[in-house]
Amino acid sequence: MNHIGRLFLLVLILTLYGCSDDKISLRGHMETLEYEGQTCWIFVDEMHRKYEVITPSPEVLRPNVKMSIRAYPVERKTLCQLPTVIDIVEYRLDFAKDQ
Repeated sequence: MNHIGRLFLLVLILTLYGCSDDKISLRGHMETLEYEGQTCWIFVDEMHRKYEVITPSPEVLRPNVKMSIRAYPVERKTLCQLPTVIDIVEYRLDFAKDQ
């Protein structure tokens, strides 16, 4: 394989690696957290891990309603400063779990 072929193969591998879907899927519920007079929205998963939520659609902001979500982790400092910040891109209410 010549240098151009190796370079092409390297670029192809790096492109495929960079296209991975980094969405996370979680089940749990939303909660609010008051901090310095502000309200933060927190998603609590089934393992009781907490994720600070940014830019959700208003429909997802339902305290204590069970739901499944897909979200992207976000590298960003926020008001409540939880270690993991997520941007919810899909959600499904799970009413059967609330009974």
